[in-house]
Amino acid sequence: MAWLDEPAYSDDWTDDGWTDDWSDGGWEGSGTRQDPWLFDGYTVGGDEWEVLLEEPYEATAEILAHDDVNVPPPDGTEYWIVPVTAIYYGPSSQVSAWGAVDVGFVGDDGVHVDGQCGAVPHALVGTGLIGTDDTVTGNVCVAVPAGAPGLWTLSLEGYQRWYFKATDPLAG
Repeated sequence: MAWLDEPAYSDDWTDDGWTDDWSDGGWEGSGTRQDPWLFDGYTVGGDEWEVLLEEPYEATAEILAHDDVNVPPPDGTEYWIVPVTAIYYGPSSQVSAWGAVDVGFVGDDGVHVDGQCGAVPHALVGTGLIGTDDTVTGNVCVAVPAGAPGLWTLSLEGYQRWYFKATDPLAG
């Protein structure tokens, strides 16, 4: 049995092409309000959830066109959509991403908003109950002060809040 005489690994592995330099956009920042992450395609993980937030976009017209019961945002605000993909790794067989995955916006003035927008196209709230290793994708809408500079927020299960800045200056 020749395979028993062979080592289980190779000693001649090289680190050619390997880098510990994450400066190309991957996880720059610490996710705090003072040092936010960019919306750059990386996921944030908690004890039971792993979440990817895509770049927010202004969606007032889209929200109003989606359902005739939707009303315009209050004066001085706009509706913004944040696309969300969430994977659940917890032990429950019946859990909802809505309520566990909280997306909001905090302006430079320190005011945090996570208000609703009415009926949202492909809403995260409508994804229903999921179980371990299930993935859901949907939109979260936030009514944001028009033109307000600030950061987007994410918290999982109501715990630590992480902060993100958009690459589009109009998105926060």
